[in-house]
Amino acid sequence: MKYWILTLSLLLSSILLVDARPRRKKHQSKRSKHRVTRVVRRSSGGGNYKSVWIAPHQVDCNGVALLKCFQVKYSPEEEWQTYSGAIDRFKFVEGFEYQIKVKEIKLKNPPADAPDTKWTLVRVVSKQEPELPKLPLASQWILSAYYTGNAWEGTNSKSAYLTIARDLKGFSGTGGCNRLRGDLEANGTNVTFSQIISTKMACDKLQAETRFIEALGKANRFDIVGGELTLFNGQTPLMKLESYR
Repeated sequence: MKYWILTLSLLLSSILLVDARPRRKKHQSKRSKHRVTRVVRRSSGGGNYKSVWIAPHQVDCNGVALLKCFQVKYSPEEEWQTYSGAIDRFKFVEGFEYQIKVKEIKLKNPPADAPDTKWTLVRVVSKQEPELPKLPLASQWILSAYYTGNAWEGTNSKSAYLTIARDLKGFSGTGGCNRLRGDLEANGTNVTFSQIISTKMACDKLQAETRFIEALGKANRFDIVGGELTLFNGQTPLMKLESYR
């Protein structure tokens, strides 16, 4: 009887051991597969995205050959710096300032005298003509054109000019031959030139000088756009003068 009980116990122990092994292997297999899936999900592509401001004019720069390079900065407050690389998919138009977003990829073997990164346009954030600084009336202005009634007529000489005093109480200059000076009154966009006197030196530009003095005497309004001063009589333009700066 003892023999049969011992045999039965050994048989039951063997069955339990065989039944337990497959379950442990199956459990380990699931854990291993789960770990592989997590590693795949963490992988990602290369490249960084950045905002770049592009100046409205390119500049000459030296590489393997003489090139035209962009002037760039990475925030509105920074100074412009030269960038000698290309920007894929970006169509630059001279005279416009851009803000763009680019994708930057690091290059393993960049060409000689070229950046070690590659930029590709993602989108154009803005494109606009830069605002020109408006100069004060108290400055030096050189005659550039007269209004003839239906069109502007450029002058052949840049010899006539005005220097308007800082206190806006007077002016001096030349009509192309003789020196001029006089009184000035300015209020808002209204202006008058009065008590105009000149030296009496004879020269072959007296007719042009007389035209200049007569236009000054008729002026009662002005407008400044960027570096250009236009004098008016009411709504009628008289002449244009450009900044000497």
